Amino acid sequence: MNKELIDFSPIQKPIPYYQQIQQSIKESIFNGLYKPGDRLYEVQIAKQYNISRSPVREAIRALVIEGLLVMDEKSQISVYKPTLKDVRDIYECRISLESTAVALATVRVKSKQLQELDETLKATAVAIKDKDADSIIANNARFHELILQYCGNERLIKIVGDLKGLINYYRVLNIQGTDRANTILKGHTQIFEAMKKRDPEKAADRLKEHTEEDLKNLIQVIEQLGER
Repeated sequence: MNKELIDFSPIQKPIPYYQQIQQSIKESIFNGLYKPGDRLYEVQIAKQYNISRSPVREAIRALVIEGLLVMDEKSQISVYKPTLKDVRDIYECRISLESTAVALATVRVKSKQLQELDETLKATAVAIKDKDADSIIANNARFHELILQYCGNERLIKIVGDLKGLINYYRVLNIQGTDRANTILKGHTQIFEAMKKRDPEKAADRLKEHTEEDLKNLIQVIEQLGER
């Protein structure tokens, strides 16, 4: 048999059950199906998905590590309930780490990568026009993730990555407010323009201003929700 005629395409491995459950619970939290402080029960989730408790337990453990679920001293599981201190602490980290990342990325970014950022901004504008909140949030995340990727500092990427679950949760909350999507797009555009000009100091300043504005809005949202 002629080996050149054989299709050696990579075999697609099935996604483990626990990862599927993990993603499903995460989406339920982001979509508001599970509210902050809600109790979750392994038995109930296993019954819901018609699977054993083992993958459910693994999914819950992973989400606890991400910070989206909380386990108390009695091993009871509940949905993470944001506090103003949590938000401030995490955004202080983001401002420091991502400002450094964007400064590095501005120096190291290639033309093709700048084009990818530009395409993300255009996709955001389309999503705003279509009033597609999910796409707005996804493109918001992608813009920041691309900057991290382009900075080239693996240690920095890992540190921010450890906060990814909560950062994405806050992004869902942060879309609330008057004309939020356009405000976010404006901030991203200013960061992008500084990067195009290869001005790392200005890019870092613009990202800092953008993230501080996000923090200010989030504090208002959480106060309105009564999550103090």
